Amino acid sequence: MSQRFIFRIGGTFSAFFLALVLFGLSQTASAVVELPPISPSGIQKIPIAVPDFKYMSPEQTQLAREMSDALANDLNISGVFRPLDRRGFLEDPQAMGLEASQIKFEDWRRQGADFLVRCSYQVQGNSIRLDGRLFDVSGRKMVGTPRSYAGEARSWREMVHAFADDIMLMITGERGVFDTKIAYVQGVGGAKEIFYCDFDGSNPVQVTRDNSIALSPSWSPDQSQIAFVSYRDGTPKVYGVNVLNGTRYLISGFPGMNITPAWRPGRNELAVTLSKDQGQDIYLVSPAGQIVRKLGVGFGSSISVSPNWSPDGQKFAYVSNESGNPQIYVFDITNGQKKRLTFNGNYNTSPAWSPKGDWIAFAAGDGGEFNIHVIRPDGSDGHALTQGGRNEAPRWSPDGRMIAYSSNKQGGSAIRIMYSNGTGDWQLTRQAGAQELPDWSPRRNRQ
Repeated sequence: MSQRFIFRIGGTFSAFFLALVLFGLSQTASAVVELPPISPSGIQKIPIAVPDFKYMSPEQTQLAREMSDALANDLNISGVFRPLDRRGFLEDPQAMGLEASQIKFEDWRRQGADFLVRCSYQVQGNSIRLDGRLFDVSGRKMVGTPRSYAGEARSWREMVHAFADDIMLMITGERGVFDTKIAYVQGVGGAKEIFYCDFDGSNPVQVTRDNSIALSPSWSPDQSQIAFVSYRDGTPKVYGVNVLNGTRYLISGFPGMNITPAWRPGRNELAVTLSKDQGQDIYLVSPAGQIVRKLGVGFGSSISVSPNWSPDGQKFAYVSNESGNPQIYVFDITNGQKKRLTFNGNYNTSPAWSPKGDWIAFAAGDGGEFNIHVIRPDGSDGHALTQGGRNEAPRWSPDGRMIAYSSNKQGGSAIRIMYSNGTGDWQLTRQAGAQELPDWSPRRNRQ
């Protein structure tokens, strides 16, 4: 992932049993409106008009529609906005003005728009400049200040995502998640490699080319690193890669298993499952591979994997079979106490703590099917979000409004996203081969 533009204000438990098998073989703005809640009854969306962008130079005029489509898609997926059908627009977007004094607000009001987006762009050689404005139709005025983005022409989609983030900020007071990335495991022939893509599934990037098995991608808190498990040396080891420059480094290569890494929020350390001391346990390790602390969650010969941190980094949910079957537990590192969270079902895996701390998502297996469930951290209010097929490995968006997961509901395994109440559903990945084990990055820090 490269920073190619500037802007101005103007996993599943079954996968880890596979890992065990492989290892065994190897041994052998101020808010204008309140953010609409995502509730069981659905979401009230804000109608917004997104006409084609206005081109200010003769180069790449096709981007007028492509950028408009990308922005409308971002806003639609957010669950906050309902982009209007542009076939009902009355004006030619290339003839429309860009300033409030040039906007026919009454026409837009009659078309049902609460807000209007007006953007222009200019391409010069390999460079592009994008200018965006948001208008309050009923108030007949611009919201916030104009936004301007400039950089390489090939990075236009990143600029559109950035403007979508700014629209969310201006309307709701909270930035969107449009500049985030989703890492995942991609089947490539007989191998599994790490990839990542934009939050909407565009711009897939291959991270590893080991022609081996790579699993469990985990984003660092600053979105610059991905930790993952690789079998390229025969035994499972945890590696890290800097996605800005491609530098790869070993994090954990102790004798035995090194699996299921999870970066700790606010700390430069990871939780990793190791089997180096005649048994399996979860350890805190530094990115350089130094053991910070053995956490002692293991019980006898039980398996403890898939740690996933609470937002404050003081607890993590994980999977253990110490009761016989895989279940979700919570461990408090401040006092060393653990508790079992799930009691319904006999195969519960892949916990994911919501960024607001109010839910833990997980995959529950029953009768050959897997479905995404959520439960409160105190064990109450557990319920399913999906039905039918194999729906696994949930991961939350940084704002807690969406969940990414892998599913075979339309054939082969692919990465999908849904709203946190189980409504809405988009397939993000469409490459050949299976995509699984997603991990949603934090937001990018923007200056």
